[in-house]
Amino acid sequence: MNKSPFEIRGVIEGFYGVFYTTPERNDLIRFIGEQGYNFYIYGPKNDRQHRARWREPYPDFIMKQFSETIAIAKEVGVDFCYSIGSGVSINYASEEDFSYIQTKFQAFYDLGVRTFAITLDDIKSEFLHEEEKRAFRSYAHAHVELCNKLYDWLKTLDESCHLMLCPTDYHGTPPFSSYIYEIGNGLHPDIDIFYTGADITTPTISQLDAEEFANAVNRKPIIWDNYPVNDLAMTGEMHISPITGRDASLYKSSKGFVVNTMSQVEASKISLLTFADYFFDPINYQPWASWEKALLKIGGEDYVDDLKRFAENSLYSCLGHNEAKTLDLLTKATMDSLYEGEKATTSYAVQELYQYFDSLDEAGYQLKFRMGNYKLRNELIPWIQLMESWAWAGRRSIAVLRAVENNKDVKGPLNWLVENVNEIEQHPMRFAGTVVQPLIDYARKKAEVRKEEVYE
Repeated sequence: MNKSPFEIRGVIEGFYGVFYTTPERNDLIRFIGEQGYNFYIYGPKNDRQHRARWREPYPDFIMKQFSETIAIAKEVGVDFCYSIGSGVSINYASEEDFSYIQTKFQAFYDLGVRTFAITLDDIKSEFLHEEEKRAFRSYAHAHVELCNKLYDWLKTLDESCHLMLCPTDYHGTPPFSSYIYEIGNGLHPDIDIFYTGADITTPTISQLDAEEFANAVNRKPIIWDNYPVNDLAMTGEMHISPITGRDASLYKSSKGFVVNTMSQVEASKISLLTFADYFFDPINYQPWASWEKALLKIGGEDYVDDLKRFAENSLYSCLGHNEAKTLDLLTKATMDSLYEGEKATTSYAVQELYQYFDSLDEAGYQLKFRMGNYKLRNELIPWIQLMESWAWAGRRSIAVLRAVENNKDVKGPLNWLVENVNEIEQHPMRFAGTVVQPLIDYARKKAEVRKEEVYE
């Protein structure tokens, strides 16, 4: 494998919600090691000992699991970083709170960890205690003092120790906040800083974005890429597209990348494979060709077409891709033909759309009951079920229209269609947006007109 221009190529387990089991994490670390990644940050927001109850030590059996994970990371050439999210409740003026962080870091140091992070993101920029207001001139000053003190202490343990910071303001474009400039001016120059780009989630991250942030913080940042993560308001989305919109020259103004993955670890591997291609050859990176290879590797040769059929309708994300391009085009062509007076029974556009619905239904069956990657299958099940509901709703819409045209009873197909619509409306996930909705609405309207005519 060629040498990457990015010094750091990592994954951050930094999302909200259900975080990885130890076997999932170990498998992911082995996987990224094989793909040329060299860094893994542990920092899931819902790990209580990481964030909500960060002062508490981990139970012994959890530390034993961490020991196993850290050993695996070392074996595959991945630097394991432990992070703590103490900002939710810390008293920056408290020596006792500082000692809690030391104790937590010491425990991981004893397991072989030499890289640590403190994540002060997603917290209010205000002091919780009066003594903090007396001790520090600003919120940034408190963060600088905490991090510099931690850095100095880590260096007494081992000169190879390293510290990273996710600041409270971690995205944006000029003019940056006074907080950012104060952090950049006060923080020890060897402490790395994370940056997510112009926004928390963003379709593009440019070299200029990183360069301007680097100038503000007096060091090249590490890009914290919030794709493919799908937590919080994005929980219903399956982010399965290739990474796009990252400048080929971004390596010139950043130290590296960490990729914030989904809670669906197996599905995350698809975009991680495309990130790997980008990391090692950003200038010649071809996202959709890389994506095809990734689908083949994760889905397997026998089921790659089915996985692609699913994936090409699940492209909604911050990256801004048309989430269901083929389905959208076929549906629009169908609606055009119907509005022009063509019959659903004979229209070529309708037939093409019907066949595409058939292919979605068949892909769902193959992925659910035949695909050998059971981990991926289990993660995708909710979205596959929604895909099938859309496919049936589409076919039954066409069946309703054909029944109307042929003066047949529409009650049966209409009832089935309504059942599918209810399934879709009650489903918590997102798949293909609402591109089929115009066809459904048209069919239901035609059925209602037909029923009125019959009973007049």
